[in-house]
Amino acid sequence: MKPGELFLNTYRDLEEFLCAKYGMRSGAVQEFAAREGKKYSEDLNLCRDIRNLLSHHAEVDGSDAVIPSDAVQRRLEEILAFAKDPPRALSVSTRLENLFCAEPDDKVSSLTDIMERRGYSHVPVLGQGKRLAGVFSVSTLFSYAKRHPDFSFKELTVGDMADCLPPENHITEQFGFVDRDAGIGEIRDGFRSNGPASRRVAAVFVTTDGTARGALLGMITPWDIIKKDR
Repeated sequence: MKPGELFLNTYRDLEEFLCAKYGMRSGAVQEFAAREGKKYSEDLNLCRDIRNLLSHHAEVDGSDAVIPSDAVQRRLEEILAFAKDPPRALSVSTRLENLFCAEPDDKVSSLTDIMERRGYSHVPVLGQGKRLAGVFSVSTLFSYAKRHPDFSFKELTVGDMADCLPPENHITEQFGFVDRDAGIGEIRDGFRSNGPASRRVAAVFVTTDGTARGALLGMITPWDIIKKDR
């Protein structure tokens, strides 16, 4: 098979797969480039130009007008493989064993010092069975301070803030939950969505059953998704 024919067949496989995946008749490759295939957007633009040339100007005076290189064919095959089997939630996340987590007895003053030094914005609080009991963040501290204006910051513990920590009790942010096999596109869409009162999604937690009731496996932040798009 000629390189041009091989390239067109591979591009056609990609297009047909993405059209079926998104339920679209056309434009599926562009949709993919704007979503989970964002890191391949420039390569896909090149491949689309090559496809158009091969489709409309395949030959000049009986000779191939364009011959795709081995490198561009390999990249197109890489993109097709990525589209069919994108990174899954657990591989994108910071896994539980590497997560910095808080416990009820931790002093909030010490916790915030660590968060400032390490650049953490949200810290999971674990409960029984490694389930997510809550999430500590600046917003939870503000919520507690509003309810208890006379509290002692020096003596405050994470456990004292139990009513403010559950994900559903955060007033300025919300959190998503997925199972280990959720695709990166689903996760990215979750960060783009807004909940009640347009609360932003601050983090997505990977759990054994994809809900807040499951045991925690990992945590995904918007930065994790950005890194995958590079």
